[in-house]
Amino acid sequence: MDDGIDSGTDVEQIPEINGPVEEATPGVNSLEGLLSQYRESIPDFDEIPIATHWPSMSADEAQINWVNLFKWVEDLRSRFSHLDHHVIPPCWWRHNGHVEALSALRDHELVSFMDSAPASAPLDWFRALRDISSMLRSWTSENSCSTSHVEQPVVPFMSNSKEIDDYIVRDVTNRARQYKIPSEP
Repeated sequence: MDDGIDSGTDVEQIPEINGPVEEATPGVNSLEGLLSQYRESIPDFDEIPIATHWPSMSADEAQINWVNLFKWVEDLRSRFSHLDHHVIPPCWWRHNGHVEALSALRDHELVSFMDSAPASAPLDWFRALRDISSMLRSWTSENSCSTSHVEQPVVPFMSNSKEIDDYIVRDVTNRARQYKIPSEP
């Protein structure tokens, strides 16, 4: 009967079975050694990048972030030739959507390539690069800024608070009627 075990294998050739644990895992002599290695591999919370949120940034933080973002975008464009002026126009920094999307992509890259990141994280970053590239291409086309900046007309935001309040009251009333739970008899 063939049970899948090669009876011709010499057990002496398998160091994990006959050798001490130290030979199987160099430099680790105990469970405490394993735990110590694990603890050393965890980054300090101060080293983990946080997401860039431009609206809540101080002037000093903004200055540092602008410099870092400009350098990163130039590096990104040199690494990926498909990120041409149709995706990231020369005036990208004048478009808040581009700034925030590129900042998010940079933050994603920083976290994805940390020593503590899972092996699948870089692939997630490449998916984000694909998605952000597509979005930036669309925005750049809508802005007509592929080779030079075109100032976009500012459409005033509806700020009639009375009209907004009335709409909210109507919406809430309709929802309450639609989802009203019948009372028990």
